[in-house]
Amino acid sequence: MKWMKNATEGIRVASGEAFDMNSSPPNRPVGVIADHSGNIYVSTTGSHQITRWSPCAIEGTPVAGKKQLGSLPTQLMDPHDLSFDRQGNLYVVDTGNSRIQKFIIDVD
Repeated sequence: MKWMKNATEGIRVASGEAFDMNSSPPNRPVGVIADHSGNIYVSTTGSHQITRWSPCAIEGTPVAGKKQLGSLPTQLMDPHDLSFDRQGNLYVVDTGNSRIQKFIIDVD
């Protein structure tokens, strides 16, 4: 949910009820962080990926990991916490692989 200042109702930004038939909700979301542009990044243990949700989006865009777990540099296994550094690089705590992954994210 997103709450605007002084609002009495929240706006749903990512859930199973906000999607059309061709999109899918986050699968077991466990971590969330926002960037300076207002994009929201969600880590999901169900799909083993990080998804970016732009403001007003009804569907997320995968930016890290794949929908299949693994230990390759492009794969994640149970990603949890997320963080950005000052350069905008995304760090992911990849708990299933006992590592921290760094991803260079294209925000365009």
